[in-house]
Amino acid sequence: MKLISDEIDHDKIIGENQRGYHAPEYVMFGKPTTGCDVYSFGIILLELTSGRKPVEKSGSQKMLGVRNWMLPLAKEGRYDEIADSKLNDKYSESELKRVVLIGLACTHREPDKRPTMLEVVSLLKGESKEMLLRLEKEELFRPDSMASSVGTTPEGSTDCILKNDEGLAGA
Repeated sequence: MKLISDEIDHDKIIGENQRGYHAPEYVMFGKPTTGCDVYSFGIILLELTSGRKPVEKSGSQKMLGVRNWMLPLAKEGRYDEIADSKLNDKYSESELKRVVLIGLACTHREPDKRPTMLEVVSLLKGESKEMLLRLEKEELFRPDSMASSVGTTPEGSTDCILKNDEGLAGA
């Protein structure tokens, strides 16, 4: 069962309230996949851990996605800067780190490198410590790696910095 018909123009369903939740490949090509769902769920995890919106203004009218804001902090192990200030430092750092890593893995720029939802559930439940260790060793999370963290992507994805809500300015 499809929720959105192939005949519907995908540009019309990406509204202001949905900006940032759509996977880059969906914004570019308009074809929803299960990888797009994983991406959207990852954005929600990043929102929950940080208290930030999927896309926020970041000085001089540029828009910064939560993923691009969080990835460098996670690479440097600065999870205390990621944590939502409303938590008042009352959280488990290991749990926060786990949810951040899962959220970032879900929002990987390359859809085939995102975990499946079954893997996400297993990771969130803490059932797969081996999978979490593998995730931590991914190139995406290595401090010296810039792989998959820089580039330009379309408006509607959190993978970009947007200038004045219009054109692409790069990530």
